[in-house]
Amino acid sequence: MPYALLFLAFAGVTVQLLAVAVLAARMWAERRRRTDAPRRRASVTVLKPIKGADEDLEANLESMYRQRDVAFDVIVGVGQLDDPGLAIAQRVAERFPEVPTTLVVGGRIFGKTGQAVNPKVENLANMLPFAHGELLLISDANVRVRPEYLARTVDEMDRAADRPVGLVTNMVVGVGEASLGAALENLHLSAFGAPAQALARTVARVTPVVGKSMLMRRAALEAAGGLAAVKDVLAEDHVLGQRIESAGYSVRLSSEPVANVNRHISVRAFLSRHARWMKMRAVLHPAGYFAELLALPMAFAILALVLGGGALAAACLAGLVVARVAIDALAMRVSRGAWPRVRDLWLVPVKDVLLLALWPYALVSRSVQWRGTPLRLGRGTRLVGGS
Repeated sequence: MPYALLFLAFAGVTVQLLAVAVLAARMWAERRRRTDAPRRRASVTVLKPIKGADEDLEANLESMYRQRDVAFDVIVGVGQLDDPGLAIAQRVAERFPEVPTTLVVGGRIFGKTGQAVNPKVENLANMLPFAHGELLLISDANVRVRPEYLARTVDEMDRAADRPVGLVTNMVVGVGEASLGAALENLHLSAFGAPAQALARTVARVTPVVGKSMLMRRAALEAAGGLAAVKDVLAEDHVLGQRIESAGYSVRLSSEPVANVNRHISVRAFLSRHARWMKMRAVLHPAGYFAELLALPMAFAILALVLGGGALAAACLAGLVVARVAIDALAMRVSRGAWPRVRDLWLVPVKDVLLLALWPYALVSRSVQWRGTPLRLGRGTRLVGGS
C-alpha cells in the first residue's frame, strides 16, 4: 500500500509539471499569434457587478477604462444605493468622460424576497437592459487587466473553427499579496489555477469557465436561456458555459490573464473562499473532485509514511516538498511573469496541507457564504435557501 501511495504522489507531481509546460506553450503560441495591425472589432459592453469596496477597487476599475483598440461602454451595477463601491465607481467614471458609463442601482427582479437567488446574477440582470454592445463582458470588481486585455479577448472570439465562438473566458492569476492569507490565495491562483485551466483546455478539451472574466455574444447568451437560466445556481459561470455549448457554440480560453487582486485577506478568508469553490466542484463533478487529490501529492506521501512506509516514504516526502516548491515557483513565473518572493516559498507545503484538511469537509458540507450572504447548495450548485 505505501508504494502505491508513493506512485500516486509522484504521478501528481508529474501532472502538475505537465500543466505548467502546457501553460507555457499556450502563452508562447498566443504571443506568436498576436498582431498590431489595426482591425475592426465588435463593440463591447462591460458589465461590472459591485458589492462593497473590494481591495484596490478604484485601480481595478481604472484598468478597465484604459482599454485600447476596441470600442466599449461600461455598466456598473450595485444592489443598494448605499453600497460603498458606488461612490468609487462614480469617481472613476468622471475621470474617463470619453467612455460611456451607466450606473445601475438594482432591486429584486427574480421571484420574491426570500427565494434563493444568486446575488451576482440578479445584479447582472438589472444591468443587462442598459447594454448596447455587440458583445457582453462580465468582469468582476476584484480583477485588474492590462490595456490590451479587451482587444485580445475579443480577438479570441473571432477564432472560430467548426462552429462560432459563443463565450471566451480568461486565465486568472493572483497578485498584490501583503498578508499571509493573500500570499496563500495568490500562490494557489497563479500556481494551480492558471495551469489547471490550460491543461483542461489543451488535453481534455474542456474549458473551465471562470466568472471573473466572461466575454459572450448576445445571441449565445439568449440561446442559452439568458441570465434567468442561471439565477438560482451558485456556479453560474460553469452552467452558462455548458448551456452555451449545448446551444451550438464553442467556448474558448484566452491566454491573456486577468489579475485577481488580493492584498490583505486573512487566512480564514482564504480557507472560506476555497471551501466554497471546493464544495461547488464536489457537487458539479464528484469523480473529478476525487481526482483533484493528485493536485495535493504530499497527501499521498504523508499517508504512506503513516502506514509504515518508513525511511523511503520520509525521503519521498522530502523530495516532494522540494519538487512542489520548484514547480509552483516556475508556474508563477510563467503565469504572472514574475517569480514569487523567496520568503513565500515555505507556504507551498503549508497551502497543500490546509487544502488537504478542507477536502473531506467540502465533500460533505453544502453550506456556503458569498460576500456575507448564507447560501446552501443543491444538485448542480442549485441554491436551496440559507445555511
